[in-house]
Amino acid sequence: MRIMIVARKCTNTLKKMKHKVMIKIKLWEMDNLWEYMGGSCWGLFPPSFYYIHTEEEIERITKETIESCKKMLDQF
Repeated sequence: MRIMIVARKCTNTLKKMKHKVMIKIKLWEMDNLWEYMGGSCWGLFPPSFYYIHTEEEIERITKETIESCKKMLDQF
């Protein structure tokens, strides 16, 4: 009985790990296609960034990135 419970937990853990890896692979492929199509020239972040972060985080990180770019330009 105990072996069955342990085996079930291991199986569930492996399924979750596989799911996370598959998602990361899909996001990586999405970013590669985006870069291949020329998105890295004008895009601030790759498409996977918008799938990983919430809207609040995106706004905060965008503001921080723009501010740091402005500081670098002022120093230049």
